[in-house]
Amino acid sequence: MENKIWHGLGVSAGHAAGPTWVLKGFQAETAGETSQGSVEEERVRLQQAVIRTEQNLTGLEEKVRAEQGEEVAQIFVAHKLLLSDPSFIGEAYQRLEKGQLNAEQVLREVAGEAVQMLQSLEDPYFQERAVDVQDVLGQLLKNLQNVQDDASDRFPQAGNYIVLADELTPAQTIALPKDRVLGFIVRQGGKTSHAAILARTYGIPALVGVNDGWGDLTAQKWLELDGEEGWVQPAAENQVIFANTGAGEEMISGENSSLQGMTLAANIGSPGDLSLVRKFKAQGIGLYRTEFLFMGEELPSEEDQLEAYRQVIDGCSPHLTVIRTLDIGGDKKAPALNLPQEKNPFLGVRALRLTLRRPELFRQQLRAIWRASIAGPTAVMFPMIATLGELEEAKESLWTAREEVLQAGYEIGSLQVGMMIEIPSAAWLADKFAPLVDFFSIGTNDLTQYMLAADRENPELAELNQPYHPAVLGMIARVSQAALQKGIWTGICGEAGGDPLLAPFFKAVGIEELSMAPGSLAKVRTALGKMEMSAEEQETLVKSVLACARTSEVIKVLQSSKTT
Repeated sequence: MENKIWHGLGVSAGHAAGPTWVLKGFQAETAGETSQGSVEEERVRLQQAVIRTEQNLTGLEEKVRAEQGEEVAQIFVAHKLLLSDPSFIGEAYQRLEKGQLNAEQVLREVAGEAVQMLQSLEDPYFQERAVDVQDVLGQLLKNLQNVQDDASDRFPQAGNYIVLADELTPAQTIALPKDRVLGFIVRQGGKTSHAAILARTYGIPALVGVNDGWGDLTAQKWLELDGEEGWVQPAAENQVIFANTGAGEEMISGENSSLQGMTLAANIGSPGDLSLVRKFKAQGIGLYRTEFLFMGEELPSEEDQLEAYRQVIDGCSPHLTVIRTLDIGGDKKAPALNLPQEKNPFLGVRALRLTLRRPELFRQQLRAIWRASIAGPTAVMFPMIATLGELEEAKESLWTAREEVLQAGYEIGSLQVGMMIEIPSAAWLADKFAPLVDFFSIGTNDLTQYMLAADRENPELAELNQPYHPAVLGMIARVSQAALQKGIWTGICGEAGGDPLLAPFFKAVGIEELSMAPGSLAKVRTALGKMEMSAEEQETLVKSVLACARTSEVIKVLQSSKTT
C-alpha cells in the first residue's frame, strides 16, 4: 500500500500533505410510504422549507459576494433559481396534491429524476450541475426536518486536514474553515464543478474524479496530493505540507523582484481572511470589502467597525491595507438599511451615492477608519464615483470625520485617499480626477458591465461581459496613462486582477498593483515570474492589443505574447 498512487483530475493547483478527514453527507431520515399529514400540511411544510432554504442561500450569496466577489456569488444565485424552477419545486407541489407522498419523498423523487436527466447529458458542464441539485435537495431536507447540520461543526476543532468527500457541495465548501483545509480529494465532479471553482478561488489544491480504489483511499490516515498533476499517494505520518507555501505560518513576503516591480495584493471581506493573506504571501490588501459588516439585521457600531478594521490593518502591516467604503446596493443587500426597491439597482442609489445621502452613516465609517489607521499603513477608497462633485463631497466628509475624531481625543495615523474607476465617465475624466487622489483602483467587474451595457448577473451575457474586450482594455490603458502623468499609482481590484493572461498587459500599461482573491496569487506570481519582455516588447504588446477590434483577437495576442 505504501507505493499505491491514486489518480484523478487536477482542478486546483498546489501540493499538500497531511492527515485526512472524511466528510460524510447529510442523511435525512427516511420517510414512510404515505404522508403523516394532510396534503395541505405537507404543502405548508414544503413551502416553509423553501423559504428557509432561500434565506440560507441568500446569506451564503451575500457572504461570498462580500468576501470573494461576484463570480463566486453566482453559484448561490443559480441555486436559488432552482427553488423557483417549475420543473423542480413546482413539480413537487403538483405531486403533493395527489396526496400519496410526503414532502421529503416528493423532493427526493423529483430531484432524483433531475439528477438522472443531467447525468445522462453528454456535456460535462450539465453533468456537474447534478451536484447543485443534490446540494439544494440536501438543504431542503434539512429544513424540512429542522436539522442543523453544518460541515464546519463536524470538522475537527484543531489541526489541518486533507478533506475527502464522495461529493463536495458549494455549501459544504464554504462552511469548512479554508485556512485549515490542506486539500480536497473528491470522488465525483469535474473541472467546472462549483466545488472546483471554489477550491481555485481559495487556493486549495484539489482533485476530483478519483473513482478507482476509493474505499482504500478513504481508509488512509495520511495523504499527499498534487492538485495540478492529479495524483494522491500515502504520506509519512506527521508530514504536513501547506499548499504553495511549504509552511502554514509564513509571514507576508515583501519580495517582488521577480514580479516585474508589481505588487500582488489580496481582496478580502473580513478579518478571518488574514490567514489566507499570509498563506499565499500577499504583499498587502488591495481591497478590503466592508459590506459584510453591514449585512446583518443590525448595523455595526463605530466600535464594531474600528475593531474589524484595526485587526486587518495590524495583521497586514507593514504592508498597505486599502479599505473600500460601504458599497451596498446593486447586487448587495443590507436588511438593516431598509433600502427601497429600485427598477434598476445597478444604475441606482448604490455605494457612494447611498453613503452621501446618509452622511452620519458615512462619517461613522470614516471615523472608524481614521481611528484604525494608527495600526499601520492604511488607505481609504471611494467606490462608484461618476463626477468630480461626488469625489469632492466624499473628501469633505473624510476631513470632517477626521476633525471629529481628533476633537474626541483619539490618535490617528495617515491615510492615502483613492477612488475606484468603474464608471466610464470617471475613466474618461481620469486626468481630471488624478490631481485629487493618491491612487486609482480599477474595478474591472463594474467597468466591464457598464462599458458593454451587459448585466454581469445575466448568465446569457457571460460571453459578452468579460474584461478582454478591447474597449475595456483601452479604457484601462487610458486611466493608467493619466495616473502616470500626474504621478499617482494605479491598481486593479476586479476579477481581472487575478487573471494571469492579463498580467503582462497590465504591467505593460503601467499598472503597479494587482489585487485578487488570495487563491489566485500563486498563478499570477508565476506568470509575472516567467515574463521576459523588454520595454520595446511591452510597448508592442500594448499597441497590438489596442489595435484589436474583437475580444477573440485580444485573447490571441495575449496568448502569443512573450512571457517565457
